[in-house]
Amino acid sequence: MTVLWVDLVSELGGAQHSMFEVCTTLPSLGIKVVAAVPYGPLFDLLKGAGITVYPVSAVRARKRGWGLFTTTAKLLRAPSTIGEIVRAVKPDIVHTNSLTAFLATSRAASSVPTFWHVRDIQIPPIVARESAKKAERIIAASEAIDERLVDILSPRILGRIRVIRNGIDPTHFSSENRADARKRFGLPPDVPVVGMIAHIVPWKRHDAFIQAAALIRQRRPDAYFVVVGRDLFGEHARHLARLVEQVAQAGLKDCFNWITDTDSPESILPAFDVLLHPALNEPFGRVICEAMAAQVPVIAAESAGPAAILKQRVSGILVRDGDPESMAEEALALLADPEGAKRMAAEGLRTVLAQYTTRRVCEQLAKEYRSALASISSFVASSDEE
Repeated sequence: MTVLWVDLVSELGGAQHSMFEVCTTLPSLGIKVVAAVPYGPLFDLLKGAGITVYPVSAVRARKRGWGLFTTTAKLLRAPSTIGEIVRAVKPDIVHTNSLTAFLATSRAASSVPTFWHVRDIQIPPIVARESAKKAERIIAASEAIDERLVDILSPRILGRIRVIRNGIDPTHFSSENRADARKRFGLPPDVPVVGMIAHIVPWKRHDAFIQAAALIRQRRPDAYFVVVGRDLFGEHARHLARLVEQVAQAGLKDCFNWITDTDSPESILPAFDVLLHPALNEPFGRVICEAMAAQVPVIAAESAGPAAILKQRVSGILVRDGDPESMAEEALALLADPEGAKRMAAEGLRTVLAQYTTRRVCEQLAKEYRSALASISSFVASSDEE
């Protein structure tokens, strides 16, 4: 079986990291993978891992004004290139990594069963309904995404949805230690470090992290704070400037570090004593699983994806509405109870190993690929008999 994976973004967000890990694991299950992505970091990673990669034009979905027009224009051009790739590869399945990729691919690959991998909660209902009609399978990356799809899709389509939770490769988080990670990133060796990992977009709520940091600092003047992430698409310069000013106004400049030059959470997470994740309506929360794999206790907003991943006060802590004051209180309690934090982190690792591995994702996908092809073969055979 050959599966063609398609994405129109090559910058390394969570969706692209997940795609890379799946594409490099599926071959161990007897599935040949070919990819079509724009030139850039994802293209280079896939090619370096031995995956055959075809270049396509990048399309970053924009929903307003001139951006909507340019997005539409690019999507109209994309099918011709993707169609050429489909004819060259002759895949058994096409698997699209986003709604944008599905829109560009479904017309070009109309004769090939196409999977739409849904990784977002905020999807336009009208477009989603039309797309779902054309998808052989709709893969929801979390229970929260599944709930959103059930709300907006026709009941006739719901039987095509499969919930396959995102996963990570936990082996990536077993080699780095605390001292080496702190030395690599210039962090103090012997103080509590509270961190956040998220690209700079408003809905991730870095401002809430900074508010919590200021409250923590009042009672733990030895605490240090780290934000890992950058303005991935150069769309939020003003927002970033406001965050930098907020850090200064809170008096945190001397104990706050912005790290923008790494796409490898496994290299920085061991430096943390606690990870805060204040984002609301997070579709899944890949970084939460990564922190759990690195045995770092997690405090997250009780919302969407994280609420399904974390078992309250067992494998992590969930805070209603991601309230900064409550997050600060919970972080202070963990810092004051190293043994309790260690037990929670160990349970987090057990949870990831049992439920959130890339291998598990690939086994479920392989099952769906074979099921889809078997259904199509059965339908064709029945039609021939008639």
